[in-house]
Amino acid sequence: MSIERQQPLVSIDTVPFIGRDGGLCVVTAERANEPFAGVQALPGVLLLPSERLAEAALRALTAKTGVGEGQVEHIGTAGVYDNPDRDPRGPTISIVHTAVLQPDARLDETRAKVTPVGQVSGLPFDHDTIIRRTTGTVLDALWVDQPLTKALLGKHFTTAQAARIIRSLAAAAGRSEPDSSNLGRMLARNPALFKSSEAVAAGRGRPAAGWSWT
Repeated sequence: MSIERQQPLVSIDTVPFIGRDGGLCVVTAERANEPFAGVQALPGVLLLPSERLAEAALRALTAKTGVGEGQVEHIGTAGVYDNPDRDPRGPTISIVHTAVLQPDARLDETRAKVTPVGQVSGLPFDHDTIIRRTTGTVLDALWVDQPLTKALLGKHFTTAQAARIIRSLAAAAGRSEPDSSNLGRMLARNPALFKSSEAVAAGRGRPAAGWSWT
């Protein structure tokens, strides 16, 4: 191996979340090249010399999943993975980003796959570990990182919908199911939220409280 290649490459990998059928899902894409050609993996690219990190993350999403730039609600840095053996091609540092896509985002169905967040497994490289840790990072960032939380929940949501996302993230992160019995009171104390009739869910029993962002 040349001296130059002994210097790690920088990979920008994304964990794209999307809401589908009332649940939180992750988008993966079929790899076109070796290693692991034809296998589903997290969308990622190598960082170009003149490229910003968020630009590379957006490029990974559009090039690998076919989603349009205008259908990406949020991109944020989630962590760095530097195991020298994580990539069979040689040392590669991965700077992982979270991405939240619009629920109706159009994907390239020949390459992209949408899977409930708790059911994604068997991905190449260290992508299973990346998803598990990233879902934990996102769970910890809820309500603290308002742009991320707003992208995940939408402009209007119910207490039940928020609890469902929290449970999905906790399960995918390998954590115990959180207690959501006081979630409504916690949301009521959040100055960025107010009760709204627009998000009340229909169905049997007592309607779930609806919330909107101020």
